[in-house]
Amino acid sequence: MDEIFHVILGSVIPAVGGYIWGKYKRYQEEKNQEKLEYELIKQGLQSLLRDRMLQAYHCHKEKGYASSADKGAFEAMHTAYAGLGKNGVMDTIYKEFMVLPDEMV
Repeated sequence: MDEIFHVILGSVIPAVGGYIWGKYKRYQEEKNQEKLEYELIKQGLQSLLRDRMLQAYHCHKEKGYASSADKGAFEAMHTAYAGLGKNGVMDTIYKEFMVLPDEMV
């Protein structure tokens, strides 16, 4: 009976503990990887929105106007962009875009 008890204490419990610890570490690594991937996707989406808004801004500023549909699309992009984080410069671009005339003068 003592032999069985010593076997359990000496090998089974450490083996189970090591298995649980390994699972926990793997879980943590997967979570960290998911967080990194999420941040990269977020940054990529924000970069694409910024690029698209700058293209629209320069195009419409050159034309001298932006229709209400263009402004609606720009506003939707800006809302999504701002929700993703930093947006100081794009707030200024947004304000300038929104005050463009609705039609060519």
